[in-house]
Amino acid sequence: MLRRMPPLWLQIAGFVALVVVLGLALAFAIVQLRGPRLEVVRPVAIPENEVNPAIWGLAFPREYETWLRTKEGRKTLFAGSIPYDKLEEDPRLRVLWEGYPFAVEYGEDRGHAYSVEDVLKTKRIQVLAQKRGGSAPGTCWTCKSANVPSLMAEMGAANFYATPFEQLRERIQHPVSCANCHDPKTMAPVVKQVALQEALQKLGKNPRELSRHELRTLTCAQCHVEYYFAKEPKDYLVFPWEKGTRFEDIEAYYNEKNFADWIHPSTGVPVVKFQHPEFELYTANSTHYLAGVACADCHMPFVIEGGIKYTSHQAASPWHRMEQACGTCHLDIPFIRKRVEIIQTITKGLQDAAENALLETIEALKAIKDNPNADPKLAEEARTLFRKAHMRWDFVSAENSLGFHNPQEAMRLLAESINYARQAQVKALQALQRPQARAP
Repeated sequence: MLRRMPPLWLQIAGFVALVVVLGLALAFAIVQLRGPRLEVVRPVAIPENEVNPAIWGLAFPREYETWLRTKEGRKTLFAGSIPYDKLEEDPRLRVLWEGYPFAVEYGEDRGHAYSVEDVLKTKRIQVLAQKRGGSAPGTCWTCKSANVPSLMAEMGAANFYATPFEQLRERIQHPVSCANCHDPKTMAPVVKQVALQEALQKLGKNPRELSRHELRTLTCAQCHVEYYFAKEPKDYLVFPWEKGTRFEDIEAYYNEKNFADWIHPSTGVPVVKFQHPEFELYTANSTHYLAGVACADCHMPFVIEGGIKYTSHQAASPWHRMEQACGTCHLDIPFIRKRVEIIQTITKGLQDAAENALLETIEALKAIKDNPNADPKLAEEARTLFRKAHMRWDFVSAENSLGFHNPQEAMRLLAESINYARQAQVKALQALQRPQARAP
């Protein structure tokens, strides 16, 4: 018996349905192959001098919501963003920074959202104001508020720096956020920090002709760097990069200027207090830097939500989000986590050894300080070596990765610190070898 064919219209309908199903399947496959799409934000105009991050958040809600998460405190292996007293944890620091505001207060930093609140609370500002007999300089606001770039443009950098800290207080409303790093018209990352613009020019770079890739690191280098306050113009913020950005370049710069942040009382040695030189350590030919990895790649990784890809603005340690921060390049996340642990544990051990060596050297230098019978040549050599040792230790200690940004460089500097400290200790002891020089 012959099977009857379905009507022609039914055959056509079935064929059309098959084509539709195959088309949908193909479209779905293409979307999956293309991966997440970049979000097209709604057109909210941001005024040129707008510094309130909540206004920026109307156009970029996901970025704003992640920026708000910088209020979250989380502990990492050795640090994190939960405040604690580092002087209580490591009392050796009080001796190493004796006579300087850091010996009065030194705590773990919180996230960007707390930058204004925390600088107002710190005792270091109060100590600095007391030493000056009035107020700390306006320079202390430079890396603490989104209001700063527009205020500097209005007042001029030199005038802003020289204005008393308290006098600027009423004009500071918002913490470090969108306006510090982005052009409100194009949303492109930009260098707004005057000190960084000037430092880049000294290195032969035009701050207005930087690639987007360079800016993903240099916007962070607006603040995560070593700096000092020049005497002329008064309290002018300077990045000591005239000779280069590596440690020895900075050391040579400071030595040439006979610069010191303070005189260490127990030893009489003029020393430098370094300030979070993350950029300088990272760019000293670290593995990741040479591979083209930018700061934002790890500290502000891309996030995918509902097929939308955007940059997390929860600038923080990658320790708690390694899948996002490291997983782009590394497949074995447990192995990477173990590598971080090994690097930081070794660095911490060397840092402790350097601190112990410096403390013993301080005791040796105390014995020759103000001792007229100590051999002057050996005593001066001991003090010079102590300065070299102290600077190397403090450079790594002040840097916030505990060596991970550049393990080889951090370990090299700490090893040199230990070596110079022990040499200084020996020189100080030799200076007392003359019979009449021995301490009573």
